[in-house]
Amino acid sequence: MIKAILLVIAVCTDCFAASLGIGSAGIRIPVRSAVIISLVGTVSLSVSVAFAGALKLAVPAELCAAISFILLLGLGLFNLFQNFWRDIVCQKKAEPLPIPLRTVSAKSKGTTRKRNNFNTVTEQMGALIRMFFDGASADTDNSKSISAKEALVLSAALSADSVVTGIGAGLGSISLPLLSVMAFAAGLISVKSGEKLGRKIVSSFNINLGWLCGAVLIILAFTSVYK
Repeated sequence: MIKAILLVIAVCTDCFAASLGIGSAGIRIPVRSAVIISLVGTVSLSVSVAFAGALKLAVPAELCAAISFILLLGLGLFNLFQNFWRDIVCQKKAEPLPIPLRTVSAKSKGTTRKRNNFNTVTEQMGALIRMFFDGASADTDNSKSISAKEALVLSAALSADSVVTGIGAGLGSISLPLLSVMAFAAGLISVKSGEKLGRKIVSSFNINLGWLCGAVLIILAFTSVYK
């Protein structure tokens, strides 16, 4: 029970922090979008925990404990220094690549097309990473409201560490049904409460909750070893 609570706190902290940023930027998160964000996060966490549970059947208990400790400790340390990574990601500006305007051969056109496709993929990945650190960037149409589609993309970005956390925690012992119910309810509450609170603070006011998520994950890491 305690482990499930700590795990839910860890994965919901990112949702709460992202919602704070969204609300402080004057952007609304409708209930439907909040449900999508919470549901995707819950599914990602539950699937990763279930996968880890199946993996335990084929992997020795000592190795499972070691992998769980490494994953949770590594993600915890990453979150402790989240401000450092945020500065790198959010301050880096994308520079357009020069494309020659002269006529090129069919082979060159094919190469250029492949390069453009690669650039598109990297730009999309970069956008997801920016959303992880800056939830307000999810409002891509500047409508001041997170649509269902934008919520789906945002939830995918926020669920990245949930997958790693779920695998790390799932290699230990945890109740999946209890975790799923708690994660969905807490996720929905954290998204809406974060947005409401964010609307009451100045947009320039920076709240860093990465340390809280990191601290909880590090505690989980050590509980996976010292039971």
